[in-house]
Amino acid sequence: MFKRSVAATVALTTLATVGLAVPSSAAPPGTAGAPGVGDTIWPQLGNGGYDVVDQRLDLRFAKGLAKYTATTTLTARATQNLSSFDLDLLGPTVTGVRVNGVPAAWKSTPQGELVITPTKSVRKHLRFVVRVDVRNDVSEVSENSVLPPGLVRYEGFVQALNQPSGARKILAVSDHPAQKAPSTFAVTAPSELNSIANGKLIGTTTSGDMTTRVFRERPRIAPELMQIGVGPFTVVHRKGPHGLPLRYAVPTAQLSAIEPQLKSFDESVRYLEKLLGRFPGAEAGSYITPLGGELETQGLTMMTASAMTKEGFENNGTAGVVLHEVAHEWFGNSVSPRRWSDLWLNEGHAVFYERLWAEGEFGANLIDGMRSDYENRGNEILAQGPIAAPDPSKWTGHLTDIRPYGDAQYSGGSLALFALRQEVGVPTFEAIERAWVRRYANSTAGTEDYIRLASAVAHRDLGPFLRSWLYGKTFPAMPGYPDWKVGPKS
Repeated sequence: MFKRSVAATVALTTLATVGLAVPSSAAPPGTAGAPGVGDTIWPQLGNGGYDVVDQRLDLRFAKGLAKYTATTTLTARATQNLSSFDLDLLGPTVTGVRVNGVPAAWKSTPQGELVITPTKSVRKHLRFVVRVDVRNDVSEVSENSVLPPGLVRYEGFVQALNQPSGARKILAVSDHPAQKAPSTFAVTAPSELNSIANGKLIGTTTSGDMTTRVFRERPRIAPELMQIGVGPFTVVHRKGPHGLPLRYAVPTAQLSAIEPQLKSFDESVRYLEKLLGRFPGAEAGSYITPLGGELETQGLTMMTASAMTKEGFENNGTAGVVLHEVAHEWFGNSVSPRRWSDLWLNEGHAVFYERLWAEGEFGANLIDGMRSDYENRGNEILAQGPIAAPDPSKWTGHLTDIRPYGDAQYSGGSLALFALRQEVGVPTFEAIERAWVRRYANSTAGTEDYIRLASAVAHRDLGPFLRSWLYGKTFPAMPGYPDWKVGPKS
């Protein structure tokens, strides 16, 4: 009988106790993990063969913010015996890869796959840790340029634009909402600047003229919702309903002009909690920059500084934009789309609740708005495919980077929700919505999940009705409004 030394036995037992993969010559050879999760819109995003359990993302910015280095430390659980596996990475230069502390072979592909081959196969069901070090430049942009996905630099501020596939252009991740995970962010930057990221600030250290701030986002977060901010801003802290922490990173030079409008986030949370239940995240707030570009980055909504001034609120309807983005904390952030074709569940809901809020706040007629979309824009809305089955070939040029964000997912999704509300009545519709955000909180879900849940709550099969709206190439008749007619194609 083979006997190990006591030291070897203890070492192996320790590794097994913490759940890491134990190298073994007897381990099955394994096969390569798939280079994607099977998404029809973004086939190369996400990865097969493992589930992400947790991750730490370290970014270190040089003076001037033009360059950075980054480290991904990802903990995963193998779902098969893995001889190799992928992470998503497109652009940054790899400087090192380790699996369970041991250097691993790797290669980058033009399609944005980082293929990693550990020295030993990783056994199915066991956890493993992969570390990837990279370096890269931060893209400097102008106000009117086509904004590239990933990290950008504008007027001394750095921000992330990750939807739908920008995280892989910053550092190595599994860049798909289906593989969301709790995350830690460590941001190191020149001490004269501030830094921020998703999650609660849990530590600050200074070494020489550089300061590192560490943030922990305990709820699971999709890579497209991650935010990394560096710049001359001030962080303002407030308390929302039931003590909900609110924080706002505001350009210091514009603090006095913007601060009075920050209450709109608190007001939006309170309005939506009355309809949907308690806020699903650990905190809310905003990262406000000169460039901006309104995005629902989780717990830290991206907003444009000029839009957050008193004049911006009066001239641009910023209060409605804030409500829209806060609605995403329920729809998209907490309940994330299982596949990108399910994007209407994010954007359709945000548009619907923005319009519902505008009706109560400003007297905007919800029915008139829905009729206008249905009759005047029906063909335009569905030009890129059905609401829940967009055609990726319809996004061309630079729009390829933002597929499937289009009219069908925004206005079309909102129309489908309004049609459901008409079909089942307001009380049942509200019960469906509350059940949805409660059932799939901190998780992912898709169109068919919504159909099944809606049917269960309504105690009737809503499948044929909802599928006619979500997968049809034309709009069905609107319940209660048979006189609505989609206009001729232009």
